[in-house]
Amino acid sequence: MFDAMKQLFGAPDISPEALEAYVHRLPEEIAVDWFRDGACIVGRITAGDAAFMTQAYSPDEFIEMVNDALFAVYEIPRTYADALMRYKRFEPSPEQFVKLRDADVQGARIGFSRPKLKRQLA
Repeated sequence: MFDAMKQLFGAPDISPEALEAYVHRLPEEIAVDWFRDGACIVGRITAGDAAFMTQAYSPDEFIEMVNDALFAVYEIPRTYADALMRYKRFEPSPEQFVKLRDADVQGARIGFSRPKLKRQLA
């Protein structure tokens, strides 16, 4: 099973226990208040006691930047952050994504819940 996880994550030095620990380091929930500023989408992220900002040019890039900022603030090592970006990351609901993609919507709030890892028993 461990070999299958290494293949899934694409890195030989990924430990399932460490990955789970890093997921639990992330906050249970985050909120992102975003607005459009010209061609950019700017977001203020509130996660636990931390508040920080990020920006991007497209909705998909914005979600990637939100996750990347979270991983940096919560000191998730790059190898594990890359694995989490491929497998489990904070994602808006389909309804929230529609607003983010609609250029007529000038801003909104997105609520995220921490991704869950499904542990498989050997």
